[in-house]
Amino acid sequence: MATLDPVETLRRVPFFSVLPREELEALASYCGVRRLSRDETLFTEGDPCEGLYVVQSGGIKLFKMAETGREQVLVIERAGSTVGELAVFDGGAYPASAAAIEDSTLLYLPKREFLELCRRNSAVSFAVIRALAWRFRYMASLVEELSLKEVSHRLARFLRDRAVASGLRTRRGIEFPLEETNQEIAAAIGTVRDLVSRNLRRFVDRGLIKMERRKVIVLDMAELEAQIAGSKRAATVEK
Repeated sequence: MATLDPVETLRRVPFFSVLPREELEALASYCGVRRLSRDETLFTEGDPCEGLYVVQSGGIKLFKMAETGREQVLVIERAGSTVGELAVFDGGAYPASAAAIEDSTLLYLPKREFLELCRRNSAVSFAVIRALAWRFRYMASLVEELSLKEVSHRLARFLRDRAVASGLRTRRGIEFPLEETNQEIAAAIGTVRDLVSRNLRRFVDRGLIKMERRKVIVLDMAELEAQIAGSKRAATVEK
């Protein structure tokens, strides 16, 4: 795995980007490097928190695991995102587990150095507050999505978001690769694999999408949006 510049990695983090290069270099000197293979655990819910992680490359999923083994993905963090800052501030254990979804590299900044930086630099402190406020809004939206929306709505939103983020518009529609398995999609939207498979088939039958192995072609974005909204236009799909 290629060596990445820790200073440039820190600069991508919103609450470190306010620092001049000299301070970024000083901060980077405290950082260690952690490399994870796909599916390797970074930490487990309940583990004590000793520091903050910054994703350099790859992707890290934060998730909750039920006693039944059912997994709910909370968020996937990419390069420039931080992992574990909440537990740094409240002094508690990690509230969720984290694992790599692909080969990944992270910087590890010890809690003491991070908290000392926040104490002496109000710009960093306010930037951290904004980041935590954004996370609260995101989690509130996730709770609403999981508790009030049907599986078909959540799956439609998942597909729409992928189409917007990585889709290529062609004569056939909006095409994008679907790298996740149905089990991984189920974990992301808070359901089980069978319902993901069933709803994907029904979306195909209704002409909203076409699937070619692990590629999705959105044929009717308006109907997909209607499914998200749960409007009368939306197809009746398995809940």
